[in-house]
Amino acid sequence: MNVITITREYGAGGAELARTLAQALGWELLDRELLHQAAESQQVPDAEVERLDERAITMADRFQLHSPHQKYLDGLRHAVQQAAERGRVILVGRGARHLLGDRPDCLHLRLVAPRTRRAERMTRLEGWSPEVALARCTEVDRTRRQFTRYFFGDAAIQSSQYDLVVNTGRVSLGAVADTVTGVVRDAMMAASCPSAAGPSEAGKRVLTLSRELGAGDQGFAPPLAERLGLNVCDREMLEQQAIRLGVPEAELEKIDEQPAGIFQRFRPGSIHQRYFQALEQLTHELAERGEVLLVGRGGCWFLREHPTAFHVHLTATTAVRLRRVMEYRWVREDVAKKSLAQSDAQRRSFCENYFGADWTDPLEYHLTVNTGRLGPLAVDVVARVAQRHWSTSALAG
Repeated sequence: MNVITITREYGAGGAELARTLAQALGWELLDRELLHQAAESQQVPDAEVERLDERAITMADRFQLHSPHQKYLDGLRHAVQQAAERGRVILVGRGARHLLGDRPDCLHLRLVAPRTRRAERMTRLEGWSPEVALARCTEVDRTRRQFTRYFFGDAAIQSSQYDLVVNTGRVSLGAVADTVTGVVRDAMMAASCPSAAGPSEAGKRVLTLSRELGAGDQGFAPPLAERLGLNVCDREMLEQQAIRLGVPEAELEKIDEQPAGIFQRFRPGSIHQRYFQALEQLTHELAERGEVLLVGRGGCWFLREHPTAFHVHLTATTAVRLRRVMEYRWVREDVAKKSLAQSDAQRRSFCENYFGADWTDPLEYHLTVNTGRLGPLAVDVVARVAQRHWSTSALAG
């Protein structure tokens, strides 16, 4: 691991994290310096490149024979790729993640946070009024989104494009810096992972795991639970629900994590209503006991207000998920594609219908982890940040 790219929402702490990582690792940091290098490679004035930096594309620019934005991007591509070749470098923004493609020696981070939290941060840093800070966040979000989509497509902002998406509204920049520093050092030294930490002082450690089919269903929860010393609850929850509701487990499987209509959900005494109520009660009971890793079944949303619960979402590109489903289930590609589409639709509807939530939104979690890119390191990343979260929660308690 020789390159870190940081993509950030305005006010989410990207510049601060980059400085902290550069100091801790002793690496080169390139943020606005990339603009000077881009201008130099394209032989255009620095001021011209500054004018174009991460800005939305105008119609006039799009129809120019030699678009200034295209020269800007060509210059950035040259600067970013040269920096990556040197190695031991942190690249902030400016499409660096996408300009580097799928180089195996890169760690790609994206920082997000609720807009109100980002505006609060910029109010403190810049001394702006809350109204000015919120307006600034809104405007920069809009221009960066347009810039990214124009040059790199709609998929460029999807969580599966990054190794790790961190909600800094929930996870401190210090925790992110410590985790990334530790992971990079371990990777460079080929050292074994540190031993698992014991229960936190709070004694109520809870981790919820939301996952896309093929993004970690088979090989993620057990090693993570072993690393952290937690008990995994997945199928066991379904078995306990069936007992409580007095219905066969096979009958409950038909509605487990499935979408349901309004009439089904709210009709008194319906199996869907009873399922949801039993699931909520069981989730809270398990969380109260602590030392548990809850897989799926809305744990993240049932425990939104739980003080020590740590919420993780697993993602991967469609190609990776497809390959894994074909391997795990021994099915053809067309069958695997159908399974992915059906699973995504069901889980999306389940979360929307029962919780009014978008299950792919990184703001719903502390971490969104790309298991396809990180591989075995994904367990280490989650374990490190979770341990920091529980330690902080214990101190706060």
